[in-house]
Amino acid sequence: MKNTLRLCLIYVGVLAALFAVYFTSRVFEKEMTEQLKRDLRETAHLVSLAYEKAESLTPFSSDSLRITLIDTLGNVLFESNGEVAKMENHKDRPEVVEAFSRGFGEDFRYSVTVNANEFYCAIRLKDGNVLRLSRQQASLHEAFSKTMPYLLALLGAIVLAAILLAIGLGRSFVRPVQKLADNLGQPELMDDEGVYPEIAPLVKKIREQNRELQQTVEQLSDEKIKTVKMRDEFTANASHELKTPLTSIMGYAELIESGMAKPEDVQGFAAKIHKEANRLLSIANDIMTLSKLDGPNPSLNLKESVNLEKIALECIEELSLNAKKKKISVSLKSKDALIIQGNSRLLFEMFYNLIDNAIRYTEEGGNVQVLVENKTFTVQDTGIGIPEENQSRIFERFYRVDKSRSKSTGGTGLGLAIVKHIAEVHGAKIRLQSTVGKGTEISVAFC
Repeated sequence: MKNTLRLCLIYVGVLAALFAVYFTSRVFEKEMTEQLKRDLRETAHLVSLAYEKAESLTPFSSDSLRITLIDTLGNVLFESNGEVAKMENHKDRPEVVEAFSRGFGEDFRYSVTVNANEFYCAIRLKDGNVLRLSRQQASLHEAFSKTMPYLLALLGAIVLAAILLAIGLGRSFVRPVQKLADNLGQPELMDDEGVYPEIAPLVKKIREQNRELQQTVEQLSDEKIKTVKMRDEFTANASHELKTPLTSIMGYAELIESGMAKPEDVQGFAAKIHKEANRLLSIANDIMTLSKLDGPNPSLNLKESVNLEKIALECIEELSLNAKKKKISVSLKSKDALIIQGNSRLLFEMFYNLIDNAIRYTEEGGNVQVLVENKTFTVQDTGIGIPEENQSRIFERFYRVDKSRSKSTGGTGLGLAIVKHIAEVHGAKIRLQSTVGKGTEISVAFC
């Protein structure tokens, strides 16, 4: 801001100096022109008084003063800067015409004789002839050029004064604003002395907002600390979960690369690498899904008409192979074709995770039942169940009741966290009932 203000003041000073020099030169030029005309008139009057014959005009002529004598027919009788014989008739010259008719005439134009612009002054003499005097404009420019050093010095002085003034005023103008900026975090420490009346309301407003901000920070500090801890815990858990399959993949790959793996073992190692790679992909996909759901105001279309029964059937069909491998029976019971407003892709992912979890944690030969009714989606299983002390944490990211069993089933530890976030996005409530050794029931009720 300070530099901008200084530059603006300097620009204004330079422009003012240029205008001053320009108008001064114009006034000077105009004055010089008028002075030249007055001098020509006086000189012409004096020469006319001394005139007796053409030869008497020679002493008055000079390099800067041209004298011409013209008779009543326009013939040149005397020319100080040219040969009379070569001069053309001058009867039609404006100043000569005016002098014959009125006794006196003036004009300014380009002269072919001397190849320059000239001022002309003509007087009719007593014998009827016209005496004409002229000076070249070059003499005016020459006189004007002598003043240029003074004008340039004036320009330099004004520019220098503008720079010094800009520096001084810049500091003076910016000092209160800079003081406010230096104390922006603690405006209550800034006294009102030297503060411009225009920014006094701003200082007062900043003080008020600073107090409000401090109160808000105090209120949110505990929640912020909790959020930071959760993020740190999530980062540590994610690193651990990703490290495990990566370590396995690197180990099997090294065995194959070094030739230590027997030919008959290569296919088995490749299968394990493929399995761990799929696990990595699943973890990465789940982390990306959670990241999108955690973002502020996720741009999701929640206005689709979604058939819950149809989504449940699609999830059961996709998981049918997993259920068959464990000889688990999966059934759907629906009392009506329930339609709700929501995001079909997210709802599919939520129901898929609930049914997939039920299949994973149900012993071979068990049952999983899906129930859709009264705007509620419920999944019941005859699995291992969840201890009561762990039930409040199962929706946390990477939380596992039995870590060794969870990893052996191929889960990422993020499925129920995703379910929780999708339910929150849709304004739905989750209810959990579980008994160890008997099974688990999870319901999602939509408003």
